Amino acid sequence: MGAPLQVEMGSGGLDKYFHHHDAVLVKQTMRGCLQECLGCEAKSEYNISKLDWSKLDGYKLDEDAMNKDNELYALENSGFCMRCCWRDGRGFNMEVKEWVSNDKATAGTGKGIVNYKKDCGMPLNCTFDTGEYGAYSVPCCCMLPRVDMTTPDGQTLGSYSQYICDQNLLVPKLMYGEGDTPVYIVKPETCCGGCCIACNCSGKGSVFLPFYFHDPNTGEPISSYGEDAPQIRKLWAGFKKECCSDADTFGVKFPPGSDTKRKAGILGMTFLIDFTVFEKQSQAG
Repeated sequence: MGAPLQVEMGSGGLDKYFHHHDAVLVKQTMRGCLQECLGCEAKSEYNISKLDWSKLDGYKLDEDAMNKDNELYALENSGFCMRCCWRDGRGFNMEVKEWVSNDKATAGTGKGIVNYKKDCGMPLNCTFDTGEYGAYSVPCCCMLPRVDMTTPDGQTLGSYSQYICDQNLLVPKLMYGEGDTPVYIVKPETCCGGCCIACNCSGKGSVFLPFYFHDPNTGEPISSYGEDAPQIRKLWAGFKKECCSDADTFGVKFPPGSDTKRKAGILGMTFLIDFTVFEKQSQAG
């Protein structure tokens, strides 16, 4: 593969939406709630706004932070049959555009900014029904979910995010890379030699566990664990959204020194974390 293409800068390019942002808020909408109640997986849709990380209180944001003006809009482009028949391994193209309005008729009409493409592959687990002995789930360690960042017209930008499988199957983890070079391993804080997710005794539950950025060579966090460390954290979005849909909200704090392209790549990783960890495929039964 040749050298990555230069990302368009200036008005309408990535620089406008990421260069001056240390953190962003990724808000999945409740699009297709009726569709999902009837058993069909709807297309994922997100609004993205800037985020003042100081407004975060653990796993919650105040109302003002949640209602900041949206800057970007993202919609999954995937086939209906694929979502119904191969939901957890489906391929898609996540198209990110300039945000226009909440009006469904015009929401996706903004200028294309960047795309994240995932090919059809294997889910994280395959479940087999053995009849009288019940159902068993077997982890898959090949053809695992990966998204590649491209221009709106499909030309590669050289960065990607991929779910990875190793001996510690109970800990979800992903790798962010650029070209042939791994840049980060993103996973929760662990214990027992990396075998288990570190216990959260505050009562918030694992659903709000932050995913921290780690050095791919040493396995150490690039910053100490804690509220102010670079991370991707699922946030509480209100009773109605959390209890009436599977729509998720994430706060993303970028690692220090990240350039525009890397920040955009980390946004793609956030979509992949939502797909692999927080969609229905991660729920028991």
